[in-house]
Amino acid sequence: MQIDIRKSFLRACGCLVLFVVTAAAIPLCLTACATAQATSATTTASAAPSAPAMTSGTPYKLGINMLWGSGSDDEISARFARMKSLGISEARIDWEWRVVEEKKGQYDWSALDRFVQLASKNGISIFPIVHYAPNWALPTTKKPNGVYQNAPSEAAFGDYARFLAASIDRYGPGGNAPFSFTPIKYWQVWNEPNTKEFWGPKPDARTFARMMTTVNDTLGDRRNKVSLVHAGLSKADILFMWTLWDSDPQYGRLFDIMAVHPYFFNPQGGIRDINAMDKDKPEHAALGFVGSAEDGGYLSKVFNMQLFMTLKGTPKPIWITEIGFMAGHRNPYAISEEAEAKIAGETLAFIRNRLTSAPFTGNSNQKLAPRVERVYWFTLDDYGFPDDTGNFGVYRMDGTPRPLADTIRGLQADR
Repeated sequence: MQIDIRKSFLRACGCLVLFVVTAAAIPLCLTACATAQATSATTTASAAPSAPAMTSGTPYKLGINMLWGSGSDDEISARFARMKSLGISEARIDWEWRVVEEKKGQYDWSALDRFVQLASKNGISIFPIVHYAPNWALPTTKKPNGVYQNAPSEAAFGDYARFLAASIDRYGPGGNAPFSFTPIKYWQVWNEPNTKEFWGPKPDARTFARMMTTVNDTLGDRRNKVSLVHAGLSKADILFMWTLWDSDPQYGRLFDIMAVHPYFFNPQGGIRDINAMDKDKPEHAALGFVGSAEDGGYLSKVFNMQLFMTLKGTPKPIWITEIGFMAGHRNPYAISEEAEAKIAGETLAFIRNRLTSAPFTGNSNQKLAPRVERVYWFTLDDYGFPDDTGNFGVYRMDGTPRPLADTIRGLQADR
């Protein structure tokens, strides 16, 4: 699939600016999920300042991704205890539509009731990713290679929105769940819709924008008591964002917080330098964008997302809802546990110092602050995939901590 980007009027600093992309057709980047984020390489031409110690910028809240679908109450409570030992009490979790509404129109809340009660009992705040459609809501149950979940059929967008609304009614502020619980204020609408892995069989920004419109219309006044977090985009995918706003110039009204998963794996293996950047494009750089639009796999390009939204007249806070590294030696993108611990500290310091409240750098538009307010590390525990692709955990499969645990614990203690 290709998109032909010609002209778009962007609002910048109170005036209209003509934004021209000179390429006749720019391929829509199909970026990968956490376990396979390799795109074509680009030339490293410039570098941001080296990452200093975490001494400047605004502290962001640090949470962590957590798998919970299996396990006894004691096992889940033990995961919560590992989380709290790191100084973290915010858990991003899968909130699976298919588990609750296996049959259309019939909600079985028992699994979520159990988890919400356990989280509240253990002092954990939940941040749900509402996704994974039931079979009846899918256009096909057959999944191509590499696809974790198919997109729901467009006819089921209303059903998805009603499930999200019912979840908010039950577990949100003032919710009607028949037990004491910590209300859930933040809800994330889907995961990585710009990848085939999570919006199979292939991403479609315009269709996703229509689902977001359905969600907004269905939630109505519920928007006043909760905050909708946009689906985390795989990398700083400005081309996907462009298509979202092209399909609806008022797209920014549909959510409260933008989200991104800025993994920076190197297509040649391992990870990119934290300060790396590819070549600017003159037509983009004139507006303040750093690097190219085609490859979002550089941490500093989170700034481009804030600049894009600001130029569109809808600046929003940004949450990094996934970032992490795989540890091991069997996968070309894996690094040693010792390197992981060191680079994780540098990454979290870089985010605080360069991507929170301080102005970015460079020309007038780059004086904007990227406004990252939360970071959710990926992930608490390994999840057993082969060839190190499941080795993103702070804790190994046997429950023992990696050196990364000390890094996170130390950073949390310094806040």
